[in-house]
Amino acid sequence: MLKTLAALAVIGTTGAALADDEPVVRDRLVYTSNDYISVVGGLAIPDSGRGTDDLGGTATFIFGNQIHENIAVEGRFTAAILETGRGNGTDFYQYSGGVDLSFSPYDRRDEHALTPFALIGILTTADDVTPDNRDDGSVGGNVGLGFVTKPLIHNLRLRAEGRYTYSSFESGYHDFSIGIGFELPLGRVREKLTVVPSKLETRVVEIVKTVPRTVVDSDGDTIEDAMDQCGSTPKGLKVDATGCMLPGQLLELRGVTFEANEAKLRPNAQSVLDVIARGMVSQPSLKVEIAGHSALTGSATENLELSQARADSVRAYLIEKGVSESQLTAVGYGKKQPKVKTERNDDDRTLNRRVEFRVVSR
Repeated sequence: MLKTLAALAVIGTTGAALADDEPVVRDRLVYTSNDYISVVGGLAIPDSGRGTDDLGGTATFIFGNQIHENIAVEGRFTAAILETGRGNGTDFYQYSGGVDLSFSPYDRRDEHALTPFALIGILTTADDVTPDNRDDGSVGGNVGLGFVTKPLIHNLRLRAEGRYTYSSFESGYHDFSIGIGFELPLGRVREKLTVVPSKLETRVVEIVKTVPRTVVDSDGDTIEDAMDQCGSTPKGLKVDATGCMLPGQLLELRGVTFEANEAKLRPNAQSVLDVIARGMVSQPSLKVEIAGHSALTGSATENLELSQARADSVRAYLIEKGVSESQLTAVGYGKKQPKVKTERNDDDRTLNRRVEFRVVSR
């Protein structure tokens, strides 16, 4: 009798603990664009030879594109007012546009507290001065230093910078400016993945006699075959109490490789995909995304096309093995979602050049 009561207590406690499990929500950054915009206001410190007061005001609009994790190209337009202190509408005005190259020690899109940058560029300027017969256009260059912060509100970041500018206007001038404003990355979103833990219904079982028996779990998903309604689950994927795959999971298909610069699967990849195919055939309501990724070297357009072709190749092979077309979506991400931010060797490039299996729904 004591043996029976002990068994009832253990089963009841286990059921209560499982009942308290809550879904776990994880998020990650996903980049759909390398563009960003900035608006910066500041102070102009003009060359003393211009005949203005010490300070003026500037307003700058910047559109940038990050062409590499450490390099961005920025187009900018700046309007400045240089105070003369004379009154009667005799202030000097400048309107300039230019292109800068910005260099950072690491990816400015990541959530570092501060990301410093240095820039260098060329510009053209229209100077509106007094008297009007001095008005003229000029060319010049600028260099600068600054930083952007991590996101403060949603994706909005603080940006601060200082610049030295040389202008060929008249006999040539050396100007400085400092500014502070905001920078907003475009196309950056947070993707939330919800992982639902397996829950077992609390049951009361009276143990009359313990009979040893062999537990068989053919696919190794911790659910014995007698209760497993979805056999052949691929290794590394979580399942519910019935042995069926849970949505919201990401599995890297290690061993799925291709011929160099091609979308043709190598023979070793087929054995890995055969296991995936059997698992999906056993769970026909399952929807997955096959995500193709590339290394950071080479053209972004070519890498995007190659990663899409490789994802399509994996999808075609699974369909050939009996998986329904409606279960599979193939998406190539190119080098937009690297696993290793800075590739130092072939091993790093291999980690980025991968195919992932994303369980979307069931």
